[in-house]
Amino acid sequence: MSNTEINLKSLIGDNTREEFLKLLKSRTPFISHGNTESLKDLMSLPFLDSVESLAACWRDTVDVFNPKIADEISKVSLSPEDALNEYNNGSCILFNDVNRIIPKFDRWNQQIRREIGFSELTYVRNLVYATPAGKGNAPHFDQNFNFVLQLEGTKKWWLAKNNTINNPMTRHVIGLPTDHELEGYTAKEFPKSFPADCTEYILEPGSILFVPRGVWHMTEAVTDAVSFNFTFTPPTWIDIATTALKEKLSHSEKWRESAIIDDNGSYNSEFNKLLHGLSADVESWNAVDFLDITEHPNLPF
Repeated sequence: MSNTEINLKSLIGDNTREEFLKLLKSRTPFISHGNTESLKDLMSLPFLDSVESLAACWRDTVDVFNPKIADEISKVSLSPEDALNEYNNGSCILFNDVNRIIPKFDRWNQQIRREIGFSELTYVRNLVYATPAGKGNAPHFDQNFNFVLQLEGTKKWWLAKNNTINNPMTRHVIGLPTDHELEGYTAKEFPKSFPADCTEYILEPGSILFVPRGVWHMTEAVTDAVSFNFTFTPPTWIDIATTALKEKLSHSEKWRESAIIDDNGSYNSEFNKLLHGLSADVESWNAVDFLDITEHPNLPF
């Protein structure tokens, strides 16, 4: 392993792991500058030295944002050549799942995931955003945690506390319709404009910004700008519970029966029997029973 192998310490600046976890749990952003040396294994990769270099080696489509909305909710997928033309004409573009290019990205991602303490079920990926000068992303929050590394150019970010909902499971863009599931567990209305009580961050090459889950943010590139994201979408306790519960119930022939719902109530009665049996079993369960399933999937049960 090289001295510059990417790990959690590479991304959290002067913070210790314990200090970082406090920031993560309290949904507190932070910025760290001057990380070029600690991240040189990544920043020196030839295909990341410019958006043109990445486009030249890219073998998939590239997302191009609608300039009127400037968000991934309104995008088209184009060939790298066409996407680069759109970028040169003023559109933001996104290279999804860049970790597919070389194996070391996934190695770094999983190392960081384990150091943070995120579950084995965590969806980890890397994204590269290319943003023309004067353009940026619409104000929104995400359901994931992001470390944003500035590769090229200067970009401004504005972040604000989310006073509407904690721990959202889907993203939301200010001014656009709310996801139906998100609306179902959100008691307050979302703001119509970006919160005035926000903090501005300026990213230059080697800067890292930690954007916690659910925090409002919007961006604008001061110059043409390229950034690399480490994006972590860990499961919620809901996901852990339902994944493990499905595995447990799959051993029961009765629970594996096809669900047939009719009006005479006979199948409701059968379902009630299953639920009553489940409630009795639950009393003897504990966290280890569930985590052994999600975190150690190869163990026999």
